[in-house]
Amino acid sequence: MSQPVQRIEKLAALLVGIATLATLFLRDPRVTLGLALGGALATINFWALRRILQGILQGGSNPRRQAVLGLLLTIKLGVLAAVIYLAVSYLPVHPIAFLAGVSVVVLAIFIEGFRAALRPAELPTGGRP
Repeated sequence: MSQPVQRIEKLAALLVGIATLATLFLRDPRVTLGLALGGALATINFWALRRILQGILQGGSNPRRQAVLGLLLTIKLGVLAAVIYLAVSYLPVHPIAFLAGVSVVVLAIFIEGFRAALRPAELPTGGRP
């Protein structure tokens, strides 16, 4: 599970970096800041979500650990919502650019999905086609 998800994380960070550099030519710092901040928040959120869910799934039969991680997931989502609200309300960010930055993770998921679909199928060890 981890390899495709980690590829999505890396691709999202790369796309945010490329898109942020491209916005430097627009000479509007609100667009650059919005795209960079939205993309960074989305990428960090995706990374944190992966880590928490891996912990929940690997927790096995330890209900206390799973409950703590479930609470952490809820807190993370609340903090993310607050940070998004504060960023859009009080920072000089362009809201459409911020939304585009947040959407970069979705784009990375689609790209990785297409790459996985186009990859040749791997045969089980010792198996026949």
